[in-house]
Amino acid sequence: MSQAAICVVVPVYRAEATLDRCVQSILSQTVDGGVCCVLVDDGSPDACGAMCDAWAARDNRVQVIHQDDCGVSSARNAGMAMADSEYLVFLDSDDALRPGALQAALDAQRGAPKDFVLWHYTTRADDPTPVTSTTTPRQRNGLAALWLDCLLAMPWNKLYRTELAQRIKFNTQYTLGEDLQFVLDYIALLAAETPDFAYQVVQSPLTFYDCSRTGTLSTKYHANYCEIWPQHFAKLNAACLATQCPASDLRQLHRAELTVFAEGVADIMRRDPAPLSGIRRDKAAAALRTPWLRNLLDAMREECCYSAYYLPCRWRSTRLVYTLAEAKRTGSPLYGKLDWTGYYLLGGRLRRD
Repeated sequence: MSQAAICVVVPVYRAEATLDRCVQSILSQTVDGGVCCVLVDDGSPDACGAMCDAWAARDNRVQVIHQDDCGVSSARNAGMAMADSEYLVFLDSDDALRPGALQAALDAQRGAPKDFVLWHYTTRADDPTPVTSTTTPRQRNGLAALWLDCLLAMPWNKLYRTELAQRIKFNTQYTLGEDLQFVLDYIALLAAETPDFAYQVVQSPLTFYDCSRTGTLSTKYHANYCEIWPQHFAKLNAACLATQCPASDLRQLHRAELTVFAEGVADIMRRDPAPLSGIRRDKAAAALRTPWLRNLLDAMREECCYSAYYLPCRWRSTRLVYTLAEAKRTGSPLYGKLDWTGYYLLGGRLRRD
């Protein structure tokens, strides 16, 4: 496989129903300089391995790696190591690229060679939005905004310089949030190589994200959720402070982080297999005593940043945290009542924006 402008790396596991759609969406792209594809069969127990080999047999732009079931991070690392291209894109085997997506990303990149190109995605397979390379204005300090806009944490809506990306790896020890760690590591490396880089966000959705999937990591209970996310958020916050993100973005980011963490505490109460009357309640209470949470709440107090979870977490009340999260999850009006009660208990001094 000769060097192409863009190599797309696809980890493959139990994707019989969607793999052909995914690969076809890659190989049908028309890209200046060419496109290639690395399919990494991660020990899939179904027919995916044979399907990957069939694609490689009929199209020399496809290479296949077969490995034991080592997880998606290991699969991405293996595919990334094989990539021989100027740029690199990741794609999940149940998703697809929209027609013209890669050329649009490449045009945006060549229009701003130093910058990091990202793009929006769609959950509609038949999305009629035209694909163009039009980007939002360059953002030098937009890292927090990218997280808030749900554009940062995933690896598959970004155009990476292959040579840079191959210097780092996805951390195979994580099963949650490892994608964010990789993206932040890449941004740090890019900043060291090109200090004046900025973010370019293609306005068109270029990737179809199939949210009809079931049983994904996002729906599973993670026993160490409240240990992992503080590590990721600490790294994200440090990066945002280093790039002097606007105070308004930081307030919203911290509020979002508190929500993610508090709802993780509530999930311990809801789904942890330990007995509720003992270990489970103690585990949730321990999460509310973590230094990271205390530091986050202190930062929010300094920022005058309000959240419905602020007082329940400050008070370390597992019952209130759980009640709020359940009310929010079920759409109960109790959530709004508790939210405004907390706001007025604080004298209305904290900001809700």
